[in-house]
Amino acid sequence: MPPKKGGDGIKPPPIIGRFGTSLKIGIVGLPNVGKSTFFNVLTNSQASAENFPFCTIDPNESRVPVPDERFDFLCQYHKPASKIPAFLNVVDIAGLVKGAHNGQGLGNAFLSHISACDGIFHLTRAFEDDDITHVEGSVDPIRDIEIIHEELQLKDEEMIGPIIDKLEKVAVRGGDKKLKPEY
Repeated sequence: MPPKKGGDGIKPPPIIGRFGTSLKIGIVGLPNVGKSTFFNVLTNSQASAENFPFCTIDPNESRVPVPDERFDFLCQYHKPASKIPAFLNVVDIAGLVKGAHNGQGLGNAFLSHISACDGIFHLTRAFEDDDITHVEGSVDPIRDIEIIHEELQLKDEEMIGPIIDKLEKVAVRGGDKKLKPEY
């Protein structure tokens, strides 16, 4: 019997991430740890960096060329008509507070800015200065990293929960034996 038309073809792999070559990295940390100052130094920008929590509300974004000696060598060797180096989009995201996944601080807006990034750069404060306030009352970088990780994990679980429920319904009740649960 001849094969059916449009039958079981090879499915292409899913596309993960964005099209294009520019990656986006977000600078994430608790309020008042120096994210905007680091962003200004890294990108040669003039974003506001003041000594009070939530100085940054809307994310600052800048595009930075990535220096690469291999790229320079290839350009000298091949002498292309145009030279376009790799760029990195850097985003200064507002400070994260404990309970952000429940809407505390900037909450869901903050977490949506993070989800738009390809990578996350965690910045924590490890210096003592009585003139600069800390939202948790004392400087403890390990505690700060744990707060950031917990908030990101809880938001991920909140986003993935409905997807898992939908897949379980399809696998269990859908009658399709190929989609059985594998956990």
